[in-house]
Amino acid sequence: MKSIFFTLALLVTVFSQSFAYPTATPADSATHKLTVTVTGIAQRTGKLHVGLATDDKTFSGKSAITQIVDVPATGNATVTFADLKPGKYAVRVLQDMNDNKTMDFSGQMPTEPFGFSNVTMLMGPPSFDQCAFTLDGNKAVQVSMMEL
Repeated sequence: MKSIFFTLALLVTVFSQSFAYPTATPADSATHKLTVTVTGIAQRTGKLHVGLATDDKTFSGKSAITQIVDVPATGNATVTFADLKPGKYAVRVLQDMNDNKTMDFSGQMPTEPFGFSNVTMLMGPPSFDQCAFTLDGNKAVQVSMMEL
């Protein structure tokens, strides 16, 4: 009987201490804002698909996060990603001129404008590592559109 009473008392104490005081938030749970400015938009039609990649898989396949915005009549386009965890990211942009939600090609060459973070000139398809940057606070990046 004493052991049951002792066990119950111990459980009550453990659970009451677990919920009695708020726990500190770990430092790595902070989130940040990424502002992407898309420049060099030559054709003023279609939609911009701004994708955020977190690794090779989301860079070469479906983006981890995507925002779609109308191409502005003039000037640059700005897209903001909020509540991002610290880490390594890369941005890729497609200007979908015909609203088919995919990059169009003529043979192996893209026929729609595109762009990547940290890349202003292509010497073949870029990699995640070439385009990546570290997000450890609020940050702004610029992506220049390219056409081939």
